[in-house]
Amino acid sequence: MRFLLILLLSLPLGALAAEEVDPSPQTPEAIQLAQDYMAALTNRNYSQLAQYYDRESVLTDRMAGKSITGRRDILAFLRRVHTYTQEYYFNSDHLFYKGSRVVMIGNYYYKARGDLFGYPGQSITFALPGVTTLKLDLENRRIEEHIDFLDYATMEDQLSSHPSLSVP
Repeated sequence: MRFLLILLLSLPLGALAAEEVDPSPQTPEAIQLAQDYMAALTNRNYSQLAQYYDRESVLTDRMAGKSITGRRDILAFLRRVHTYTQEYYFNSDHLFYKGSRVVMIGNYYYKARGDLFGYPGQSITFALPGVTTLKLDLENRRIEEHIDFLDYATMEDQLSSHPSLSVP
C-alpha cells in the first residue's frame, strides 16, 4: 500500500518534469535573423538583402573608415565589392546577443580576383578575421546597423607571406 501511494505521488512530479523539457530548443529570434541575413550577404542574394535594408539602414566598416546609409547605396556598394569576389563566406567562432544586438566574432573567407591586388589572371585566397555587430529591428526583420571591425593587417600579412602574392 505504501508503495502504491509513493508511486501515485511521484506521477504528477514526473509528468511536470517531462513538460518542462523542450526536446527541440528554438533558436532565439535575434540569432536566427542574424544568421539568415549573413547567409543572404555571403550568398550575394541581393533581392533577399534588399528586404533586410531600408532607407535608414547603415553599413559601416570601421577599420576602412567607410559608412554607407540606405538600401540603394548599400546594395550598390556590395555589388561593386562582390564583383571581385569569387567565393565568400563567414565562419562565426563566437556569437552572442542581447536584445536586438548580435555580435559575431570569426573569419570572413575570400577567394578573389587577383587584379584587385595587382595580380591579373590569378585568384587570391585569404581569411579576414573580424567582429561583425548587427543592430536588428526584430519587429520588421530589418538590419538597422551592420558594423564590421576587420583585421586588414592580417590580410596584408597573409598576402605578403607568399612571394608571388606580396602586396604591391
